[in-house]
Amino acid sequence: MRNIKITSLITAFLFTFVVFFTDIADIKAEAAFTPDVDISSTGYYMVNLDLDTVIAAKNEHQRCYPASITKVMTAIIALENCSDLSREVAVTYGATNEFWEGDPNYYGPGNCGLDVGQSGLTMMDCLYGLLVKSGCEAGNVIGINIAGDLPTFIDLMNKKAKEIGMTNTHFSNTHGLWHPDNYSTPYDLYLMCRYAYEKHPTLIDIANAQEYVLPANTYNPEPYTIVNTNSMIRNIDENVYYYEYAKNIKTGSIDVYWDEAGNEHPGFMNLASTATQNGFNYILITTGAPYHNTEGTKSNGHFLDHIAMYKWAFRTFDIMEVITENSVITDVDVDMGEEADVVVLKPSSGFSTLLPKNLDTNVIQQDITITADMNDNNEVVAPVEKGQVMGTVELILDGEVIATRNLVASQSISLSQFEYTMRMINSIFEKSWFKLCIGSLAVLIIADLILNGVRKSRIAKLEARQRRRNNVSKKW
Repeated sequence: MRNIKITSLITAFLFTFVVFFTDIADIKAEAAFTPDVDISSTGYYMVNLDLDTVIAAKNEHQRCYPASITKVMTAIIALENCSDLSREVAVTYGATNEFWEGDPNYYGPGNCGLDVGQSGLTMMDCLYGLLVKSGCEAGNVIGINIAGDLPTFIDLMNKKAKEIGMTNTHFSNTHGLWHPDNYSTPYDLYLMCRYAYEKHPTLIDIANAQEYVLPANTYNPEPYTIVNTNSMIRNIDENVYYYEYAKNIKTGSIDVYWDEAGNEHPGFMNLASTATQNGFNYILITTGAPYHNTEGTKSNGHFLDHIAMYKWAFRTFDIMEVITENSVITDVDVDMGEEADVVVLKPSSGFSTLLPKNLDTNVIQQDITITADMNDNNEVVAPVEKGQVMGTVELILDGEVIATRNLVASQSISLSQFEYTMRMINSIFEKSWFKLCIGSLAVLIIADLILNGVRKSRIAKLEARQRRRNNVSKKW
């Protein structure tokens, strides 16, 4: 009897070990399009401001010379370092000397008529002279009055350029007259103009003034009017370049320039502008339009390019819903689920973007990646919580990823305790250590049976011997 109790204790111990010490862990999305219009500019970058979507781009990272678009950075530094725009500023010889020192690229620059030593000129006047009339001397006046000298001010310009991500830009002057170290790219100029558009509404308001009256000086005995260099915003006479939906940021042009070796190069025209129509807002940077046409006269191709690009965008694009939060993207099998064996995956949020109005959204491909932990049968092990991130989906148009969204579980699925327990037990049975324990237990049981058999045999022999003795005693 004692051996039977020992066997029972061993069995109970093994079951307790299995239940409490088994490792239960063993059970387990912007696309750019090609304008359908002729463009003379060699580089451009166009963005829809409402959805921050790139609409068109060409040579956007190719180095170019920004010309007077440089003045946007000059204005940014002025606005961020001068708290009182009504303060009077000094016009010194240091602001004008470089235009008379023999550099052909600096001779006869665009100016707004400021005069050395004049009084009554304010920082605000200089900003209007800089952005409306594109006065190069106004840039230098601003620089000297802000920083004390031009090199220090230009350092501020380059520091700001790096701060806003203009990694392929370097400024060497305040005005943009040609210099080999005054360069940028269409994309970098976009970053600068976008920064000005969002951070400095005063700059944009000044740039959009059709005209402005500057104070009198020696050159101009009476207050005089300057007019905006951007013909797109001037609705006067028979201006063929007027475009009613456009707003100016900055023009920039050089009619001809000479490189360091003295070689003459044909000029170019750049332009930064915005346009709004029917609730849609765009910003466009173009660079490298030829300054002269084939007849040798001023082409104004940058204005024509902007008008054509805006008309193309407004007639071509609309906001289209590609996916919604309720879109069923895919489903994944669930292992040991209580109520369901499949979980439906939906995007964490919808996605709408500007697309051509005639585009069939079915051509937008979906590249699905499941990131949730899965078992060897490619099943997600329950439990699953509603909203749990299970993967991602990339939306691809013409080989470009236009959006990425997380894929989340659309419902909760609890763990089936019965199936979990049975799976746990089955996994225990399959473990080698368990098989070893069962084998050992079987050996113990067999040994116990043998011992009991031997003991019973000995007891039986003893009892038989005792009975014989008792029988002999009775005979005597």
